[in-house]
Amino acid sequence: MDLPTILAATTAIGTAAYGLVDSSKAFKGGVSNIGYGFVEEALTPFRSALALVNEDAPFELAKANWINGMDVADQKIAIKGLIKLGIAPSTARELAEATPGVNANSLLEISRKLETGAPLEEMELALLARFEAVIDARLDAAFERADQRYRNTARVIAAAIAVVISEIGAFTMVMDGDQGGFLLFLQAFGIGIVAAPLAPIAKDLTSAITAASTSFKAIVR
Repeated sequence: MDLPTILAATTAIGTAAYGLVDSSKAFKGGVSNIGYGFVEEALTPFRSALALVNEDAPFELAKANWINGMDVADQKIAIKGLIKLGIAPSTARELAEATPGVNANSLLEISRKLETGAPLEEMELALLARFEAVIDARLDAAFERADQRYRNTARVIAAAIAVVISEIGAFTMVMDGDQGGFLLFLQAFGIGIVAAPLAPIAKDLTSAITAASTSFKAIVR
């Protein structure tokens, strides 16, 4: 077998592994649930505002958007909109405690004006902007950590599945009478480990190797 063919075969294993990981999303979100805990942890201090919008499941929208893979920027906008919608006299003090630098009495007054539709003064607008800035900072950190956890865990799971697929292939060869034994299973393990990270770049890598091989043959001739 030439190198491009070996790469293609290895890539097929990696692609199959990623496909199996992705198919888990059909079962209550599957792998998509990974990382969401960071988002919910960041939203917990603002639970009262979210509960004012959806009392039974205050984090339902945030989780649904995360599992569905909505653009992160849009997820943040949706969450921040819900929190702002939940600013009310009954939640103002709790929200102020969750956002350092925001005066509880001032936020309470703002919430009353928001309820009645009264115009906000310049200082109140500045306070509201500070409140939003704190939310943005917490959401930025939470989504970065969540995305990192999701990507890293998904890769590890895909690599594990790729190893299993490779070992099954090696076992099939041994059952068919091919020689190899322990060395074959060791090679299969190595192929499985390489297959998952190789899959996303394999097409370009194979094309480059093929082109280089063709050029080299032309030079030799």
